[in-house]
Amino acid sequence: MSRAPFVPVFPPGAPVSVLVDYDGTVSRRDIGDVLLAEHALVDQAVVTAKDADYDAGRSGSRDLMLWDMEVLPRDGELLRSVAAAIPQDETFVSFVRAVRRAGAAIEIVSDGLGFYVAPNLARLDPGLADLPIATNENRIAGPEGVAFPYGHPACFVCGTCKRERVRAHEAGGRVVVFIGDGQSDRYAAHHADIVWAKDALLAWGRSTGRDFQEWERFAEIEAWFHEALADGRLPARPEDLAAWRATHRPLRPDFICGPEVWGPGRTLPESLG
Repeated sequence: MSRAPFVPVFPPGAPVSVLVDYDGTVSRRDIGDVLLAEHALVDQAVVTAKDADYDAGRSGSRDLMLWDMEVLPRDGELLRSVAAAIPQDETFVSFVRAVRRAGAAIEIVSDGLGFYVAPNLARLDPGLADLPIATNENRIAGPEGVAFPYGHPACFVCGTCKRERVRAHEAGGRVVVFIGDGQSDRYAAHHADIVWAKDALLAWGRSTGRDFQEWERFAEIEAWFHEALADGRLPARPEDLAAWRATHRPLRPDFICGPEVWGPGRTLPESLG
């Protein structure tokens, strides 16, 4: 199931949108990986092989998540309790406040199992309860309980189309800062204006010659955010946007994923033909 992605409502102030991955980015570990490592009902060698297929581009995240929920126990209390125990980056709270004070937009964009994102953020700080979240829906009832409200309408490789979340914000006249760590973040990072990356995303950026900035905690990005608004590396006011665009990398017109590359209706990446 998918529906048209929501159109962001932008606050007055800095014409900047900050899109943030969740697993391994806000959370200190990938929660889906933890759940599968501790509670998968199949041998771990099978889990490792499935993950390797995804990392190598032989399967898409949508198919992988459906399989994940097939091999995890249908025990919502257990899965939620494990997810709730995973540490989160406590400096994310201050970072969100700084972005909002500047009048910039901020949104979680996650292509994970989904069910833990909102409650974990609210647990980290009640002030995050209203943070916009684009992620997969999951009633923890096996694969039949998973839906993809932020999937691409014509491409079914990914659960949440991170590429389209970036493009939705850019269509609103925003500079997009993307923050992530993993394989699914490549599709957002390719289209974003500024990328903060670590782990697999940073390795991909380096291997493909992309100018990503390395990070570990949100406190580092918060310090940069304040400085960037002050010195022009980010536009602080809507009237600054045209001059910023004239001197910074233009929006990428090309695609590395989606129906423009693979053709419509695909559930597997191009590598499987």
